[in-house]
Amino acid sequence: MKSRELRTIHDLIATNYRLTPCGDGKFLHEFTPSTTKTVYQFEGNGVELIEEGQRYNIGYFIDSNGDNIIEPSALSKTVEVNPMFSFAYAQQLAKENHVIEKDKNDTRVTHSATDGYYWGKKYAWRMFGTVISDNAFFKYLKEIGHPKISCITNNPDLQYSSDPSTAYKEEGLEEAVRNLISTAEKVSPAYFKSPLYSKKFSIRGIKAISDKK
Repeated sequence: MKSRELRTIHDLIATNYRLTPCGDGKFLHEFTPSTTKTVYQFEGNGVELIEEGQRYNIGYFIDSNGDNIIEPSALSKTVEVNPMFSFAYAQQLAKENHVIEKDKNDTRVTHSATDGYYWGKKYAWRMFGTVISDNAFFKYLKEIGHPKISCITNNPDLQYSSDPSTAYKEEGLEEAVRNLISTAEKVSPAYFKSPLYSKKFSIRGIKAISDKK
């Protein structure tokens, strides 16, 4: 899934599920939540993928016709951890906090880079990496050689507080994490593995996603 921004809905109860042939062996899957008449849809094969009355997490976008199109890789039952849904949900939360976090980054992080916008270590994780642990996020960026620069981080609440740290270039950060999550395969009940990263890592379910380490 390329950089289409997904909207997310958590714990939706599926009702009025129907399959409609649309040619070439494809079928249109449609359903509505139990609480509204809004229709969500996606194309797939003729296998029934939705269970009436079950709770789902969905990631979707609105197309040029105004239809709510589900991204199949971001569709899962609520009890499951779906990597792409978790990623989309984390990015949605980050965008809601963007103004606040950017203001903190602008006032607290000092560096000499002139080739784009850079996020201090803590803020880079908050804006792009909360779908995984901060430790995995930084180690992954190191392995892939994501652009970074030394910086100084100041805490305005502590006089004379200036700590050396690292800032990461904004360009490519979201794509890097998306690539990691989209290539992740489950290797145990708690861990995933990706060919892009040498270590096992956990992907957070949405109830565990926050900017707290």
